[in-house]
Order: sequence, then C-alpha cells, then structure tokens
Amino acid sequence: MERLIVDGYNIIFAWPELSALKDVKLEDARDALVSILADYAAMTRQKVTVVFDSHRRPDAEASQQTISGVQVVYSGRKTSADHVIERLLFEARPNDEITVATSDALQRDLALGRQIKTVSALTLKSQVDAVLAGRDRQMGDRQARSDIARRLEDRLDPKTRERLDQLRRGESAPK
Repeated sequence: MERLIVDGYNIIFAWPELSALKDVKLEDARDALVSILADYAAMTRQKVTVVFDSHRRPDAEASQQTISGVQVVYSGRKTSADHVIERLLFEARPNDEITVATSDALQRDLALGRQIKTVSALTLKSQVDAVLAGRDRQMGDRQARSDIARRLEDRLDPKTRERLDQLRRGESAPK
C-alpha cells in the first residue's frame, strides 16, 4: 500500500486557500487540510499521515488520532514535525511505497537520501486537485444519470406522453 506523509503546516502555508484560513483561525486550516486529505486518500487508496508541529507550545503533548481515515500526528512540545517525519521515514521498510509531501529542502533531501519519493506542497496540491476534480466529474455524471432516470416523463405511458406533447405544442385534443 502506498503511504503519503504530509508536513501539515508546510502545506497549509503553501496552499493559498489554507493559508487564508490560517490567518483567521489556524484550527480551521488544519481541519480543512485533514478533510481534503481524507477525500484524496479515499480516492487514491493511500494511507495518509499528516504531521503538525506543536513543539512551540509548552503545554503540548505528543498525540495521534485517526480522523476520517487520515492519521493525524501532533509532535508534542519535545520534538518538531520534522523529527516525527524523520522517525517515520527511518521506521519504514525498504519495500514500503512512501511519498513525503513538503517543500522543506532538508526534509526532501533526507527522504531522497533514503530513496523515498518527495513532492512539493504545490505539486501535492495539483495532484489532489486533479483527483478530486475527477471524483466531482464522476459524481456529476452519476447525478445526471440518476436525475434522468427520475424524470416524470420517463415514467409516463406512451399515450399520456404523446397527449402532453400535443398540449405543449398547442395542438388541440383529437376528437
């Protein structure tokens, strides 16, 4: 199974819509990122882990939880997200298919040194946008087919349909 490890704040600061959210409320930006990644994971069948820094908060404890299928990790006050990502990379088995999403050059170099794929924050955005746009097209197609199947005229008998067509065209009823 493919695994995507995401440097959470690096992505939030790089994606314009999330960056705008963080300026209002950082928690909303985190929630939005996790929601987007959950949709992406569901479509790609990847295991997604997003790591957030919390080492600058003196009261922060390291924690992890699963939200909508996405593993969300907070680094805690004693370490940084970079260190958590490094640990995850070193714990990976050689045959694991891992991609690290970050624009942090040091993290990318570390991953590449272990022959682990990396994508920049903006490349991840392009990939996510493409996958979710495909999903939206599929859902739109399904909705359109469903709407067609539910049209009243499709459930009318042919005689009634013909009579209604005549009325619509302004023709009088046959005598």
